[in-house]
Amino acid sequence: MSENFQKGKYYTEKEVNEVLKDIFDDFVMIRRYLIDYKLLNRNKEGTRYWVVDP
Repeated sequence: MSENFQKGKYYTEKEVNEVLKDIFDDFVMIRRYLIDYKLLNRNKEGTRYWVVDP
């Protein structure tokens, strides 16, 4: 799933949702899973998202 996002690029929550909603109906749940499984990271405020570099 994280392959739909570019490494080194920051995304807003809206941009993340736009990518995910084309793939899954429940894009909010998938966004949370991406964070939980450490494929995406976000700042404390939840305003910036990025791909986790392994």
